[in-house]
Amino acid sequence: MGLFDIVVTDAKCPRCDHLQPWRIQYKYGYCRLHEYKPGDAICWFDPPGRRAPRIDMGENVGGLVAVSGTPEAACRHCGVELDEATVWFRDNVVESVEVGVPAQTDEFIPVAPPLEWLHVWSQRRAGSANEDRLEASCRGRRWTLIVADGAGGLSGGALAARRAAEAASALGADMELTPAAWCEWFARLDHEMSADPKCGETTLVVVQVSGNELWGASIGDSGALLMENGRVVELTAMQKRKPLLGSGACTPTAIEQQPLVGRLLLATDGLLKYLPRPRLSEVVLAGDVPSAVEALIEAVKLPSGSFHDDVAMILGERA
Repeated sequence: MGLFDIVVTDAKCPRCDHLQPWRIQYKYGYCRLHEYKPGDAICWFDPPGRRAPRIDMGENVGGLVAVSGTPEAACRHCGVELDEATVWFRDNVVESVEVGVPAQTDEFIPVAPPLEWLHVWSQRRAGSANEDRLEASCRGRRWTLIVADGAGGLSGGALAARRAAEAASALGADMELTPAAWCEWFARLDHEMSADPKCGETTLVVVQVSGNELWGASIGDSGALLMENGRVVELTAMQKRKPLLGSGACTPTAIEQQPLVGRLLLATDGLLKYLPRPRLSEVVLAGDVPSAVEALIEAVKLPSGSFHDDVAMILGERA
């Protein structure tokens, strides 16, 4: 059955017109018994395209969406028990609730597309050690995109990558950080991880996107790039390759706020090391975002069907 979230709002009973608070259960987004009210932004944590069990309900499509809901209790005035409601979301923000009005038979129905939206697709493939990780969280219109590559040859690399990626994703869903604040957070996490004997070291790239702007921070040899016809911008060109996150001595580099133009690629070195930039740009810009991600996977796949190294990537484009 899965968990649900709740919208708490004042609305009129459709039978007696009595105005009262209602608690409406629904399943859309990252449902963990959160309580929202109109004007609140909901969260998502499943990167579109990730080959893993999904935890989110529905699809993060943006725009105006009608979601079916269920009132938890009867009307306090007339006692009518209602089993239908519609919760309206606009760009992942609770807009309004209609009690006693069905949303149709589907659980969620896109009604109108957003004027602009970040289309995101991702893939992670194991080469050998399977120490790469990717995460993407979204709250309202703000995305936080992450790739991490656990250090091979050191124990705890996979744990370090997973811990760093999941923590960055959760933090980014909770708040918008400046590039300097992200660097400060990297440093704190670095010391926490270095104090854990089970935790190894990892690269980490974090990019937040809101509106038409992006920013973030990074450490290691994973990367973030902006690509459009005839232009490639290496957002992580100045990052420090070592010491890595988890060493206790990492020096993260800020990705300063700048316009999001073209397509945004975050990837580990399992992709970036094996595709020359001209070929990388050619594949990234061909077709739509999902097909470009699949083409990138094929471009670094060996004839045997395996890979030189683990591969994790996230590709995004503003509509």
